[in-house]
Amino acid sequence: MPGHPDMPAGGRRIAVVEDDAELREKLLVPALCRAGFDAVGVETALQFYRLWAGAPFDMVLLDIGLPDDDGVDIARHLRQLSPHLGIVLCTGHGRGADRLRGLKAGVDAYLVKPLEMEEVVQTVRNVHRRIAGIDATADAADGGWHLDRQGWSLRTPSGASVGLNHAERQIMGVLAARPNQPVTRETLIRELTGDIDGFDPHRLEMLVYRLRRKCEEAAGEPLPLKAVRGLGYVLER
Repeated sequence: MPGHPDMPAGGRRIAVVEDDAELREKLLVPALCRAGFDAVGVETALQFYRLWAGAPFDMVLLDIGLPDDDGVDIARHLRQLSPHLGIVLCTGHGRGADRLRGLKAGVDAYLVKPLEMEEVVQTVRNVHRRIAGIDATADAADGGWHLDRQGWSLRTPSGASVGLNHAERQIMGVLAARPNQPVTRETLIRELTGDIDGFDPHRLEMLVYRLRRKCEEAAGEPLPLKAVRGLGYVLER
């Protein structure tokens, strides 16, 4: 698969698990392939598991309403099998309870139908960058802060580990993928919610504050996560 200027290399194999054949084969798979992903479409959970057994995927775009299983249950099972897998959940219901159910299952992002292909591609790219960022930081032997390969904990320069909740993991995944580069508040908020306009920016500030405090209390070392005035945040390395 040729490279794409908007994506880091590697980790591009994605399964599109959707029982609507027209949506899957005429819209989703072609759009993702044009964006540089190795997209494979399947209709059922059983078909997906069979392919997964032969060659695991890096990411999965998963419909909730499949004919043979519930998408949230699949996501929960996949997260147990592979904490590093990128999971994007699609549903026709945008209710808060449904979104919370998906987030508790460990999904990385949540899309509501009808789907806009540009939003789908950008969401998958964001998840891909998180995966690539985890690999890059976990492999770095520079003695600095980095995410572990699963993305659920931070490793301090002294070797201590600080556990992360889902929201903290979302934010650190984006920041770790772009070390020493300012990341806008809008980009971080987009990782946390599908309703960007309805999200209170103060929630992001409070989340960052609590994350810094957690690291200081648990590891005795300050997290080099700095605010960039008028823009967002940067993770210094």
